[in-house]
Amino acid sequence: MLKNYLQTAWRHLTHHKTWAITNVAGLCLGLASVMLILLFVKDEISFDRFQTRGQHLYRLVHEAMDPTGTEEKGGTSAAPQAAAFLQSIPGIEAACRISSGSLLVKKDGDVIPETPLYADSNFFHVFSFHLLSGNAALALKREDDIVLSEDMARKYFNTTNAVGRTLEINTDGKFETFTVSAIAANAPVNSSIRFDFVLPMQRQLHAGWTREWTNSFLNTFFVLRPDADVKAVENKMTALFMEHTSKLFAPLLKQYPNIYYRYKLQPFLSMHLDKTYNANNGINHWSDASYSYTLGGIAFFILLIACINFVNLTLARSLRRGKEIGIRKVSGGTRGQLIAQFMGESLLLNCLAFLPAFALVRICLPWFAQLANKELSVSYLFHTPNLLIFAGLILVNTILSGSYPALVMSGFNPIQTLYGKFRFAGKNLLGKSLVVLQFSLVIFLIVGTLVMQRQFRFMLNEDPGYQTTGVVNVSLPDADNQHLNLLQNELAKYPVIRQTAAQSIDFTNSNTTFMKVNGHDFDNVPFYKMDENALSLLHIPIVAGRDFFTSTSDSNACIINQSMAHASGWKEPIGQHIDWNNQHFTVVGIVRDFHMASMRKKISPAFICHSRTLTYGNLLVKIDDTQKAAAIAAIQTVYHRVYLEHPLDYGFLDNMLADQYKSEQRWKNIVAIAAMLAVFISCMGLFGLAALAIEQRTREIGIRKVLGANTLSITRLLSTDFIQLVLLAFIIASPVAWYFFHHWLQDFAYRIELSWNIFLTVGALMAGIALLTVGFRSARAAMTNPAHGLRNE
Repeated sequence: MLKNYLQTAWRHLTHHKTWAITNVAGLCLGLASVMLILLFVKDEISFDRFQTRGQHLYRLVHEAMDPTGTEEKGGTSAAPQAAAFLQSIPGIEAACRISSGSLLVKKDGDVIPETPLYADSNFFHVFSFHLLSGNAALALKREDDIVLSEDMARKYFNTTNAVGRTLEINTDGKFETFTVSAIAANAPVNSSIRFDFVLPMQRQLHAGWTREWTNSFLNTFFVLRPDADVKAVENKMTALFMEHTSKLFAPLLKQYPNIYYRYKLQPFLSMHLDKTYNANNGINHWSDASYSYTLGGIAFFILLIACINFVNLTLARSLRRGKEIGIRKVSGGTRGQLIAQFMGESLLLNCLAFLPAFALVRICLPWFAQLANKELSVSYLFHTPNLLIFAGLILVNTILSGSYPALVMSGFNPIQTLYGKFRFAGKNLLGKSLVVLQFSLVIFLIVGTLVMQRQFRFMLNEDPGYQTTGVVNVSLPDADNQHLNLLQNELAKYPVIRQTAAQSIDFTNSNTTFMKVNGHDFDNVPFYKMDENALSLLHIPIVAGRDFFTSTSDSNACIINQSMAHASGWKEPIGQHIDWNNQHFTVVGIVRDFHMASMRKKISPAFICHSRTLTYGNLLVKIDDTQKAAAIAAIQTVYHRVYLEHPLDYGFLDNMLADQYKSEQRWKNIVAIAAMLAVFISCMGLFGLAALAIEQRTREIGIRKVLGANTLSITRLLSTDFIQLVLLAFIIASPVAWYFFHHWLQDFAYRIELSWNIFLTVGALMAGIALLTVGFRSARAAMTNPAHGLRNE
């Protein structure tokens, strides 16, 4: 019987190649999309699961309320907490601090920049990173110890047998000799903590930092005992912090009783998908659970569209299989046997679709990994758990796509089918409903593509409030103003260099600080150190007051933005004073608001200070934009002349600004590709349905042509029903899409408005696509010789 089912299924597929190819192609694309996204989601949820202590491992994070009522959540902590909490709180078994940094390595006369991890000596005891050689307990005991990953060992020594070898490394301004104490296996790609070099934490801790409780700059991890009460541990941590910082917080609590600062413990295994607390200083990557949900939803949409194709095409084709079903029933075939036969056909189609889908995934995986910003290897496809998931996917898809047609077809009346009188009850509302659902999903995805595209274009093209074109940001290796002045003077000799200005940080990522303004405490205020040329170079207009002077009398001058002027409550801010960093600054100017962060965030009060005694970490270079190559060559020449042993690190300001929106760019591309796939699959189904509908109306078309109907009128008649379904889908999908993407846009402080022309564009596009798809097949039928149709009937 099984052999008979398979033979019948195969014969049916080979005799109806168009129907079979349409179904297999749709299922193939649907399965491939789901397989790719399953790999993404599986990688996301598998992060850090290799850590043997993961269930008892936590990161120290904090939540705070400042005097202005602003809540702040952070993931970093200061140096003293680890030892103090370990010693005072019984529920803690171990503590380990990590932080990131930068260093330079000398090799064969070259100086190579690298990114190390600084960690406490018990790093390889707390975390499950495998050492290929060396002693985990002793690897980070001495200040001149260094642990290399196996990739770095091969890079610098051409072997992983490098314990005892030495490297010349510059961590804080001078080169020193470090001894390789251990070689670690490369960290898994699904690890939140990744490293090439590990150095002892004491190399990064400057004098006094071990006693400074409020200087948050590193990540602290704790291993709790299995019986520890997490909430009780958090409360004890907060109490100890308040005890050690009472001199600072006691006066503030009296003045502002609503403020608070408390510690929380973030489970290590949930850290990767939890964006509540910032992830940096040793944590290389964090994600957002909404990414997985969104991709999962897109995968479900595409698979559902493919399954709807299968159901509609199978039901439509079933009308031509009426006699086969009738004969099987008259011959004694039971309904269960017929269901098994049609489910077997569905399984065969899914299996046929799986092989090209698997090949398509293998081809597209590197491109998809780059698009999704993931490290997904082709070998992932052959992991036993993934193969089992794919097998389960085929089974689920078989049931999803084949169960309803099997139930309907097995219930045909044998007498009616043998006489060719069978018709679906009513007007086939189910089939039409499925087409409407299918195109509603497609319209939703296309609206999403257009909204994301316009928002992304808006963020890139909106004036940030300063000039970005032709501005190069050069990172300085040290804070020595003598070298900086020499660099500026030498660059000024080149005609392609228009202007230079020093400033403290990467311009698109400001630091924040605490200050007192007009008797009020302001927390998380972005601040910049800029010299007297920076505002003019960036074309940031001064709306009141003046720019900085070059004289020493301007050493305690500051400039604020319009938002700060408004928030301060001063009627006339010029000449007022701001207390910051134990210094008294006088406001000499107000600049127009500019976007120091991406347009996701609202412009906040900002503070710009200037002093000849300040040190700067970056140099802005305004170049002749028509001679970029010559300008970069000049910068390289002068830089290497001034900083002999430091590689040049630079970037164009407009590119740095665009990099802030990589996530939006990535999602825009993913949704656009999903929309194109959905449109393609839906059009395949629509084409197949139109072909089957036309087959059933062959006699009607022939009679109409004999009676004088022209090709255009017949094409319009055959296309109208399908166009109406697409328009109904547009009416249903539009309000749903508006609601969803209206809420999505609320995440951006500066955003586009959802206008009616987006939806009209999508409606016209879908109507046009449907008309071309159905109209092409209808026109062919309308141009057929009517004698052929009438003779065949």
